Amino acid sequence: MTATFASRMPSGAVLAFGGVIAWSAFLLFSVEPLIGRVVLPVFGGTPAVWATTLFFFQAVLLLGYLYGHLSVTRFGLRRGAVVHVGLILVAAVSLLVAPTRAADLRDPAIPDVLNLIAMLGLTVGLPAFVLTTTTPLVSAWYATSHSAATGADDVDGGDAYWLYALSNAGSLLALLAYPFVIEPRFGLSVQRGAWAIGFVAFGFAMAACAAWARRGAGAAPASEAPVLSADTTVAGPSGPSGPSGPSGPPVTWRRRATWLLLAAVPSGLLNAVTTFIATDLVSAPLLWLVPLAIYLVTFIVAFSARGRRIVPAAALLLPAAVTLMWVPYGSAGGWPILPLVVLMYGGLAIVGTALHGRLALDRPEPALLTEFYLVISIGGALASALVALVAPVVFPGVWEFPILLVLALVALAVSPPRAKVATATERAAPTGAMARRLPIDLSPFLRGAPGRLGPYVVVAGVLVALLVRDASIGAEAGVRWLLVGGLILLVGARPAFLALSTSLVLTLAVLVLQPAAILRDRSFFGVTEVLRPGGATLTTLMNGTTVHGIQSTDPALASVPEAYYVRPGPFGDVFWLLAADASPKAVAAVGLGAGAVATYVRPGWSMTFFEIDPLVADVASDPRYFTYLSGAAARPRIVLGDARLSLRDVADGSYDAIVVDAFSSDAIPTHLLTSEAMATYLRVVRPGGVILVHISNRYYDLAPAVAGAAAANGLPALHRIYVPARADATAGATITDALVMTTSTGSLAALGSRGWTPIGPTVPPMTDDFMDILRFLRPLW
Repeated sequence: MTATFASRMPSGAVLAFGGVIAWSAFLLFSVEPLIGRVVLPVFGGTPAVWATTLFFFQAVLLLGYLYGHLSVTRFGLRRGAVVHVGLILVAAVSLLVAPTRAADLRDPAIPDVLNLIAMLGLTVGLPAFVLTTTTPLVSAWYATSHSAATGADDVDGGDAYWLYALSNAGSLLALLAYPFVIEPRFGLSVQRGAWAIGFVAFGFAMAACAAWARRGAGAAPASEAPVLSADTTVAGPSGPSGPSGPSGPPVTWRRRATWLLLAAVPSGLLNAVTTFIATDLVSAPLLWLVPLAIYLVTFIVAFSARGRRIVPAAALLLPAAVTLMWVPYGSAGGWPILPLVVLMYGGLAIVGTALHGRLALDRPEPALLTEFYLVISIGGALASALVALVAPVVFPGVWEFPILLVLALVALAVSPPRAKVATATERAAPTGAMARRLPIDLSPFLRGAPGRLGPYVVVAGVLVALLVRDASIGAEAGVRWLLVGGLILLVGARPAFLALSTSLVLTLAVLVLQPAAILRDRSFFGVTEVLRPGGATLTTLMNGTTVHGIQSTDPALASVPEAYYVRPGPFGDVFWLLAADASPKAVAAVGLGAGAVATYVRPGWSMTFFEIDPLVADVASDPRYFTYLSGAAARPRIVLGDARLSLRDVADGSYDAIVVDAFSSDAIPTHLLTSEAMATYLRVVRPGGVILVHISNRYYDLAPAVAGAAAANGLPALHRIYVPARADATAGATITDALVMTTSTGSLAALGSRGWTPIGPTVPPMTDDFMDILRFLRPLW
């Protein structure tokens, strides 16, 4: 900010411009996890819910930036400010009439993706739209007011792009505040009320800001932004931006396409990395906020003068980071989870910093600021749509992840730093006698290898040491793929060749070297695989990286439950208890898997499965894959939909027992473990009935959470961790962690004789209004 501007523009106006942008960003990025908490239970708490939520906000951002661009270029500042204040009033009214119960908006007849988007639009769409318009509008008002205050043109100290960094800083503050300050201390209803008050305060601040901007525009009517066409070019100095403003080469369609690609790849990777983390950790926004926070930090770094100093280092590290991110995807190594998560987070940070940095260095003059932001938002929305909407329908596996990694290398290749374009081109051309003598000159491919390989070798060495130390299954394959990645980096001096060679290797990994599967398909709820390798005696159902059912291919053993469901384990104990008398029983199960629980059903019993994923229901019902259901003594009934919503229609006391076994991979459907969920289970079981909750999980100790929910409903609870004997483990039995709740003292005593121990509440329970799942996280090291 120049001294002239500071002396001629009121300090209050400067604070208004910066403050309203930061506050709007804070509100926008605090409502994302808040509304995620609202809609997650309605759709089963799967990673796809959060990916679709991210897409929704990216799409709203695109609409907001389009509105901002049109407001500045068509209405001008004075009329545009009046129109915008009116829009804020309409948005505030919409908060008063918005539905408060998201579950009432779900329509099973509508595809889940479209239903979720409609639900988000009805509950928070218009206020979110208004918030997204703030950064482009106020930045343009700032630039116009600056010109009026200083009498200078837009280039002379009026670079309003620092406000973009401020916007992302406000967003980051919201993301950090939500899991550590807001969510642990305030219930959901309090959060929604406080957010509405904050939005009203934003409206008053925005009105004041508009008044200041109109006053500045009135002092210099000629400063109204001109109507800009798509072919507008701006004269200015070529080369990287200097201290006084951004660069000004002609804004051609090729340059716009480069902006779009540089914005799209980090946005797509944000969604892809989020899906990876959420699939294996927890299906709640709290951990999902980490990739989003990293994404925002990269914008702050790229659009701040000091932060841009590290962009060249990030660009240098990008090839190694991308390679380290795809190696675990391509191999079958048993990668340790904590280093893998750090690797994904670190890779996202490097890719985002490098590409957003190139984007910031190529930003146009402030006169085209709103168009620049519009192109960025288009790129983000397209990439988000690829992950949330296109990929689950088109790709049978998580193919969007390797595609985006290759596009990161492509983006690096097509956006070299302007000052180095000529030098890089000159060095790439083989010249001299050596080039004429050798049929192939490898020096252009090997140049700079130490810089590319150094960081890669260090991280790869740590991964190899961890694989060997833990004796991970598939460690040898992991080491081989690390060597392949190192070889590609060795000859990857030319960015285009590096992108091409990486794409060829990943195509091989995705289409040729995938584990043998007799079925691999994808739905809104994740990737489902049925594995039966040649000569194998078992058929395995996989969701993500977790086994969800095993059945023997031997017809004589087809009715014997495997894995978690073996007869010596907790499931066997509960059904032994139910079979203690000869009366017919009615059993409900939340979560289907391969249907192994159906093997416990006896003639005359009834069994109902509540399953949210239609693909899982189709697989379990198809005797080509599994025969647990078709071979059951009484054919079970399957009810599609989220269990808590479906159970609302079940009469009181309908079941003798209910089994809760609904994890997708190791992700936790937290809404099925709250005290309100336990009250629903208690309502639908008969007096003295049994509630079994399966809580086996690699990353969370959920026993205290379930015990607290049981105690809140006056239910005694018993706990058992089944560790199979060596012979049983060899046969396929797995460690199983479970809790049982019942008001029957006789049932409690009978289970106690089989190794179940009482467990009481040690922490407050999770509720629909207050969850804080991080309390139950196991150490990951």
